[in-house]
Amino acid sequence: MLKLTLLTLSSVAALVFGDVLKVSAAVLNSSFESGNFQSWSTAGQVTVEDANFGVTPQDGTYQAVLETLQDTTGVGGSDLENFLGLTVGSLTDLGVTEGSAIKQTVTLKAGDIISFSWNFLTDQDPSENSYNDLGFFVLNGFTPLADTTEAANLSLFTRLSRETGYKTASITVQAAGIYLLGFGVVDVDKTDSGDTAVNSALLIDNISVTSVPEPLTLLGVATAALLGTVFKRNLS
Repeated sequence: MLKLTLLTLSSVAALVFGDVLKVSAAVLNSSFESGNFQSWSTAGQVTVEDANFGVTPQDGTYQAVLETLQDTTGVGGSDLENFLGLTVGSLTDLGVTEGSAIKQTVTLKAGDIISFSWNFLTDQDPSENSYNDLGFFVLNGFTPLADTTEAANLSLFTRLSRETGYKTASITVQAAGIYLLGFGVVDVDKTDSGDTAVNSALLIDNISVTSVPEPLTLLGVATAALLGTVFKRNLS
C-alpha cells in the first residue's frame, strides 16, 4: 500500500514551469515603494507620489513622476544624453530643450523580459508639431514611448489636461550584460525659440524582470523531482 502519491511527469513539469519561470527582479525599488528614489539616480524635476497626486499607482502605493514644468528642470538635452549614456544627438537632434530622467544600472541575462507600466501626460496642444514633447525609456539605446499626439485621453488630473493612460511595455533582452535602465520626459521645440513653458510628464511604476531558465535547467529540475518521487515510492 503506497503511503505517498506518485506525481506524474506532467504534474512535475507544471510545477516547475509554473513556479521557476518567474524569478525575482533585478531592479531595486522597482515600484518606488520606499517612497523615494532609493537605488535610482535622478536629474531634473522628479518626485515619488501616491494616489493623492491625482493618478492612481499601478502597483502598491507609489509611482515615479517625471515632469518638465516651466523651466524648473534646469537639465538640457545634451545634459540628459550624458546622464543616460546616450549617443550625442539622440535628444538634441529632436529639438529637446530640457527634461527630467531617472536611471539605474541592472544586470540582465539573455532572454530576460523587462516590463513596466507608464503613462504620458501633457498640456501641449497636439496640433503644434513643433512642440512635440515626449516620454521615453533607455535600455541599450533610446526608445520613445509616446508624444503629444498620442495623449488623446482627457485627464482628470488638474495639472495636466491629457494623457495616454497607464500602459505596459515589455522588452526581451537579447544578450547578457550590465545595462543602464532609464526613463525620461522632455520638452521639444523644433523652432529653436527655446520654448519650455508647457508641462509634460511621464509616470513610471511596476517595473519587473522575468527570467526564463534554459531548457536543460528545466529538464534537470523536472527529472530530479520525478526520480525523487519514484525513489520514495520504492522505499514504501
